[in-house]
Amino acid sequence: MSPAAPGILESLLSERQREAIAVAVDRGYYEIPRQMSHEDVAAAVDCAPSTAAEHLRKAESKLLQSVVGD
Repeated sequence: MSPAAPGILESLLSERQREAIAVAVDRGYYEIPRQMSHEDVAAAVDCAPSTAAEHLRKAESKLLQSVVGD
């Protein structure tokens, strides 16, 4: 599978989803073990923990669907 052109995957996400994903990646949310929780992501992007979790879930879903197809 060839990599997507720069900006294509990011264009699938809302601004808030991109912000949450960027913080999560940058600060270790996806590391093993995790370096931060979704509560920490929420604090960093100034939203409720449930909202941060939703941003991450929706962004992950969109990105994965773009890789493996619908």
